Amino acid sequence: MFGLNRNELTEWLPPKIHLHLLIFSIIIQAFGAICTKYAAEWNSLDLFLGVRVDLIFYLIILLCMGLQVFFWQNSLKYYSLSFAYPFRSLVYFIILFSAVLLFNESITIMNIFGLSVITAGVFYLAKDKEILS
Repeated sequence: MFGLNRNELTEWLPPKIHLHLLIFSIIIQAFGAICTKYAAEWNSLDLFLGVRVDLIFYLIILLCMGLQVFFWQNSLKYYSLSFAYPFRSLVYFIILFSAVLLFNESITIMNIFGLSVITAGVFYLAKDKEILS
């Protein structure tokens, strides 16, 4: 990038930018999943500026997939897969609360318990690597 090698680039980037890349990847993945739900529920006969609305959602989903891969791969340059991959389970957290807020779905005790276990595990991994300090 602009003639910088990886070490120079790492020094140039703000601290913890790599964690932000990882989190942004997760947010984009969740947004893509939410758009998938909207595309599935939308009537394929509805049009927006002459284009089927479900097709617009499919294009947004493809864009999200591309962006997610870009940010995911860039975060993997700086984190091991065994550290980064558990963070992807945070997508379930975002999607569960989006399902309630956007689609009026219900949350069960088992959903909350499962999210608690996931959150504790990810926090433990992050603390173990001292990324949160």
